[in-house]
Amino acid sequence: MSSLQEKVYILTGGAGAIAGAIGKSFAKAGARLALVDAHPGATSERAREWGGMSFVANLTHYPDAEALVRQVRERMGRLDGLIHTVGGFAAAPIQNSDPTLYDQMFDLNMRTLFYMTRAVIPELLSQKDGFIAGIAAGAAWKGAGAGMALYAAAKAAVATYLRSLDAELGGTEIRVTVVYPMGTVDTPANRKSMPEADPMSWINPDEIGEALVYAASRSPQGRVLELPIFPPR
Repeated sequence: MSSLQEKVYILTGGAGAIAGAIGKSFAKAGARLALVDAHPGATSERAREWGGMSFVANLTHYPDAEALVRQVRERMGRLDGLIHTVGGFAAAPIQNSDPTLYDQMFDLNMRTLFYMTRAVIPELLSQKDGFIAGIAAGAAWKGAGAGMALYAAAKAAVATYLRSLDAELGGTEIRVTVVYPMGTVDTPANRKSMPEADPMSWINPDEIGEALVYAASRSPQGRVLELPIFPPR
C-alpha cells in the first residue's frame, strides 16, 4: 500500500456528482486534485474546499487536453495520475436512435478518455509510476444493454481501451483501473429523473470514491484492474 499524501491527480468532470464523491475521498486521503470542467467556475468551490486547483478544458478537443496536462504540471508541481469521469448516458432502442446519438455517446465517453490518457501518459511514463482510472458501466461488464445499445457500446469501448492500455504499460508501475457501477448511482440527476424509485437500492457514490482510493494506493504486486461496484441486494 502506498500513500496518496501530496500526490496530484487530474479529476475530469470535476463538477459532477460522482466526481464530487471521488474528490472528497481522495482529498481525505491527502491527495491534491486538479478539478477539470468545461464550464468556468464550475469546480472553483470544490477546489477551494479540498485544497486543489480548478481548470477549464473542453476535453473533446485534443489541444485542450494537452494544455491541461501542461498547466497542471506547471501550477501544481507534479502529476501522479488521471481519474476520468467525463461521460454521457442516453437510453434509446436502436431503431429509434438518431445517428447523432452515436457521435454524442462515443465523443463523451470514449473520445475524451482517449484524449486525456494520450496527453497524460508521457508524463507518467517519464516517472514510470502513476494511476489511471475510468468509468465504464454494468452493461459493459455484462456485454449487453437492451434499450441503451449505443451507451453500452461506448462504455464497452472504454473498458476494452483501458484494459488494452494496462497491457501496454507492462514493465512500469503505472496502474490502471476500470470501474463498473453495476446499477444506478445515487446522484441528484438520477433522483430527479426517477422520482418514484427508492435511492436506498442504488449505489452510494461515496463507495465509488473509497474504492478508487483503495485501487490507487495498491502496489504493483496487488493492483486492481477491474472494479465492479454493486448496489444492495
